Amino acid sequence: MKGKFKGYLAIAIALFTVSCNTSEEEKKSLLPNSTGELAEIVVLSDKATLDSAFKLEIESVFSKALEGQPPPGEAVFKVVFADETFFGGYYEKHHNLFILLTSQNAARLKKVLPKKWVDGLLNTKQQKPGIVGVKQEDIFAKNQNVFVILANDKTTLSNKLKAKKDDLLNIGVQHENASGKRKLLGTAKASADKFYQKCLTDRGFGVRLPQTYRVAKDVADFVWIRKQITKEEKEMSILLFEAPYTSTQDLTTDSLLAIRNRYAKKYIPGEIDGSYMKYSSALPPVRTDQNFKEKYGVEIRGWWDVQGDFMGGPSYIRAVVDEANGRIVFAEGFLFYPNEKKAKSMRELEILVNTLSIK
Repeated sequence: MKGKFKGYLAIAIALFTVSCNTSEEEKKSLLPNSTGELAEIVVLSDKATLDSAFKLEIESVFSKALEGQPPPGEAVFKVVFADETFFGGYYEKHHNLFILLTSQNAARLKKVLPKKWVDGLLNTKQQKPGIVGVKQEDIFAKNQNVFVILANDKTTLSNKLKAKKDDLLNIGVQHENASGKRKLLGTAKASADKFYQKCLTDRGFGVRLPQTYRVAKDVADFVWIRKQITKEEKEMSILLFEAPYTSTQDLTTDSLLAIRNRYAKKYIPGEIDGSYMKYSSALPPVRTDQNFKEKYGVEIRGWWDVQGDFMGGPSYIRAVVDEANGRIVFAEGFLFYPNEKKAKSMRELEILVNTLSIK
């Protein structure tokens, strides 16, 4: 019996030694996978802080109406609240988590958060009093983004939410772009994506393609990728095409949409004879000029409809100037999902469109 005890003790010591020597990378590899849907975030604070009025303040930050949709429009994010009385499982492992930490609520949040981690964050706040917050990754789950907003008290926290409203919303979107891509594409490398590699070879540009999508049309000047869910009357599509680039006049919103409409009319006929898909003139598109992977680009969010029919839905266009090859490269995601919430599906399409690469 004594020999067995020594054997058990040796094993226990060995296991303890291994656990003490585990690297941060190894610890993260042991974490569970993150949970949560697209177009959703979890906000954690203490129950006393999260009264009904303060929840409305937080929702005003993350629930801005999506651009390019009919009013009143859907919210960019659905906000799910958690406090020290229930934080674990789905909430703790959510891929997009915001924590509202103050000197006043720290003791309550230590009931559900690692004490040393909270103390470290409070120390950062003391050393950098003007800081908005701290970004962390993979704290409670793999493929998780966490942003901790730091403040002295609830009043300071409220002022920070109002002053940094746009910045915090952008952080939420950036977090989701990163974690959402991993959710959709997994850990598969781009080199193993046959569709993507074929597009790069044939056209010099392409997007990543999850297994749930199929190629509906692939001709010399146009690609149409579709994901159909017949039981929900739902269809998600991505289009790829290009047009010559000769001057900045080619980049006006009217010019870009005219190019897009020309391809849609040619390759996406309506169900009624003579009908065809086009960008809606009833809703003004929302344009943003921004560089995309070191190339000049334009984002357009708007609404498509069908000439001669009563179909329509949201659209997201990414147009990028490829000066080296004298062209404008287009990637568009559009959705048909009548009478249902569209934010989650459009976020999926936007993430996939933004996997666009140009050789």
